[in-house]
Amino acid sequence: MEKRITESKLQEGVENGYRIGLNCFTPTSSYLKNLETVLRLILKFYDKTELLPAIFGVAQEMVYFSCLSNMRYVYYSENNLSLDSEEKFLEIEPDFLKSVSGKVLDYRKKLMEKNMRVQGIIEHNDVSLILKVFNHSDEQLDHESYIRNYLKLAMNYTNVLDYFQDHPEDPGGANMGLAFSLIILKESGLRPELMRMGKTGIGNFSKIEIPFVSGYESLRDRILKDESIVPYEKPNLIPKEFQEQFAKRQKELTSALEI
Repeated sequence: MEKRITESKLQEGVENGYRIGLNCFTPTSSYLKNLETVLRLILKFYDKTELLPAIFGVAQEMVYFSCLSNMRYVYYSENNLSLDSEEKFLEIEPDFLKSVSGKVLDYRKKLMEKNMRVQGIIEHNDVSLILKVFNHSDEQLDHESYIRNYLKLAMNYTNVLDYFQDHPEDPGGANMGLAFSLIILKESGLRPELMRMGKTGIGNFSKIEIPFVSGYESLRDRILKDESIVPYEKPNLIPKEFQEQFAKRQKELTSALEI
């Protein structure tokens, strides 16, 4: 897949409603710049540029949270650890978070060797913007209840101190960014309850829906009403020579995209 796509080509893709993908092993400065550019172009097209700070903030934290999950898999693998319970996870987590501090480049090398990318997919139309982020951490790291509880608690936060009260396993706040970004969404008049996190058959995911209209119904709301949900029909911003590869990957993610 192309590593560099010009801004004019991205602009063309946005105007045609293309689904845009951004992959990384760790959120480097160049990756974050590309993410900001894509979101800026999309929001400008829909005349929603005032939402950029809040949406970019939550987007980069979703990516970081997902990268951290991949790093966690590396840590568990190297130390021959496994999870039998949430209590065990909370016991191990402080040591893992300490291992990340100042050593992201070391983890990045290991993630590249294992080809453990984080995949971000941005869909958009005049009703909403939807960002989905997937990672490939092994199923044995079954901390789904933890991440669901993380999100549930974060929905009620009014300041960052609330996070530290709920997460004694993270005294340094290494995993706080996503919770903080939800506070920013609230302050921007957006709906943090439209974020979901969970597990798929191939790893973990997080997803946020950003409404562009009042009275917006989320995909989940519509599914509960037994509506037929059809993915956006616009083609992907993928060069022809990579479309077969992308289609294969997209098929693997189908179940997750409907969650």
